[in-house]
This record gives sequence, structure tokens and C-alpha cells, in this order.
Amino acid sequence: MDWALASLSGFEAYYLKGRFAMPKSYYTLPLRLDEILQKKMHTQCGLRESVAQNLFLLLTTHFRESRFDGEYGCSIWEEDFSLQSSNRWKDEIVKSVTTTIAEYEKRLANVRVRAEMEDHEFTLGEHKRRIKRRLGIWIDGVLNQTNEKFEFYKAFYISPLSF
Repeated sequence: MDWALASLSGFEAYYLKGRFAMPKSYYTLPLRLDEILQKKMHTQCGLRESVAQNLFLLLTTHFRESRFDGEYGCSIWEEDFSLQSSNRWKDEIVKSVTTTIAEYEKRLANVRVRAEMEDHEFTLGEHKRRIKRRLGIWIDGVLNQTNEKFEFYKAFYISPLSF
């Protein structure tokens, strides 16, 4: 590989083919437009955290929720939760997340998505238990800018059952 990581005054820089390339700074989420309009410094993050924040936003947004782009988001929240244990349901989730990432997260390449459903039990007292269905989403890929491996995992509780 023809790049190396260096630290310059607290900022990461990548030495690539004989020259330094500073990675872009990204605003953190949630975006505080009030601070930006008041010319205050908004919290910033690096590439890896920015990609992770965008993936989280994509996963938690349902289609047509964004008034600026109705296709931003994924189908997790539109699927029929009564069919959650079927392989077709998981395949649809994986397909939706993969398509969404290809369209809205261009900083990531060679993306692989995996979804798994499990029951997670909670004890709420001596005689009360609760089971919630937990959807785990794993996203693996490569950061285009640095060619580094990228891994992301997020779990969502999607349907409570009590007994």
C-alpha cells in the first residue's frame, strides 16, 4: 500500500504517493443549524464516524420521511413484522439496506450487509418477563478515501411481546 497515517497538530493526515492529503472534516449529527447560522463552531468528526452516523440515519429513516428526498431511508420500518422470522423478510431487509447504501453512502465500497433476528428476554420483576424481537444489522465495506476496512453494527428492538 502506498499510504501511511501521520498526525499533524491533532489532525490525521494521509501520506499518499509522495504528498499529504488531509481528510475532510464532517459535521456530526444531529446537525445544529442554529449554531451554524450564529457562526458558532459546530462539532465535527472524521470520515469513519461520519459514515457510521449516515448509516445509522439511513437505517432509522423510513421511505418518504425526508421531505427533500422520499427515497432516502430503508424498508425496515415498512416490512410486515408478523413475517419477521422468514428468510424472505431478512432478504428484503438486506436488499433494501444494500440498495440504499449504494445510493446514499458513496464513501463506502465493497459493501456487505447481513441481518439477523433474535428474541431478547428481559426480567422486569420477580414474576414478569418481556421478550422483544431484536434485529441486528451488520454492514462491512471499505472506505474509498483510505482503503481501510469498515465495520458497522446496530441492533433495533422492533416488536415487544410480554408474558
